[in-house]
Amino acid sequence: MDAIFGRAWLPVAHGTDLAEPGSYLATTAGGRNIFVVRGEDGEIRAFYNVCQHRAHRLLEGVGRLNRTITCPYHAWTYDLQGALRGVPNGKEAAAIDRSCFGLAPVQTALFAGFVTGCFDDDGDQPPANLREIESLLLRDHPQLPAMREVRRREAVLEANWKNIIENYLECYHCGVVHPSFGNFDMSTWKHLVGDGWSRQGRVQPGPMTKTSAMAMSSACRLSAWWQWSNIFWALEADTFIAVFHEPLEPGRALQTRLVYAASGEEDAELAAFNELFDRVFQEDVSIVESIQRGYASPGYRGGALIEQPAARAGWSERGIRHFQDLVRGAVGNQAPL
Repeated sequence: MDAIFGRAWLPVAHGTDLAEPGSYLATTAGGRNIFVVRGEDGEIRAFYNVCQHRAHRLLEGVGRLNRTITCPYHAWTYDLQGALRGVPNGKEAAAIDRSCFGLAPVQTALFAGFVTGCFDDDGDQPPANLREIESLLLRDHPQLPAMREVRRREAVLEANWKNIIENYLECYHCGVVHPSFGNFDMSTWKHLVGDGWSRQGRVQPGPMTKTSAMAMSSACRLSAWWQWSNIFWALEADTFIAVFHEPLEPGRALQTRLVYAASGEEDAELAAFNELFDRVFQEDVSIVESIQRGYASPGYRGGALIEQPAARAGWSERGIRHFQDLVRGAVGNQAPL
């Protein structure tokens, strides 16, 4: 968790979630409880969600603050920039240097309209590869910073987060597991690998049934991205899907799927598309949970990846190898924080 999630840049909110000064959102990222808030100066900041007095959680859920953050335990009060402003009975108690008890900040940066955070205090601002995928996403979807959430799904999967990510890094299984997709010509589904990201390209429809027509129409316009370490993006026309995976323990992960639309509304066509994706993700849940159980079998001796690096075919599992190499590098080369 330290070597990977303690150093990665993780999306924690969309900028439109924090539209007004005082807007806040409390969440968990990389196993750490944090909150993000838009200050009166318009800047978005993130802090660890813990009072500096006796470690009580400060905020829950989403809402809007009126200039200050008050701890619900002893009413220590902080401004929206994290400075300690009020200590009840502070004059009668021992003198307290308020400058020593400000909230612990978390590095933040805007990424294609999302607020991202990083827990590595010694790390640089977002690295070049993060800005690279940001530019590519915005090239495909320039409206992304102004889009608004229209659907949210959360589920606890009985699977390790790496297992889940690997499933999304190949479409070798698509024709078997996802019949609602119709028939793919996998020679036209390209899987490009970059520095800390990969992209699965668009599909041309093969023979299809009437029930798969909408799925194939959507798939033809689809581009799906993976971003280090636990993030899946999917872009389709005026719709954007963000999927985050929060490790809970070695064999369990929280999956959060968010759907954004340029209009901010889920019309009938978008609802039908979202229902399709709900089915597709549910099909994947049964797969990754079965794999997780299989990992514990003494009869499993380790598999072989099916790769075709030169042709970059969609069925190639080269994206999994890329991901596994990054995991090995992060865990093997970094000392814990």
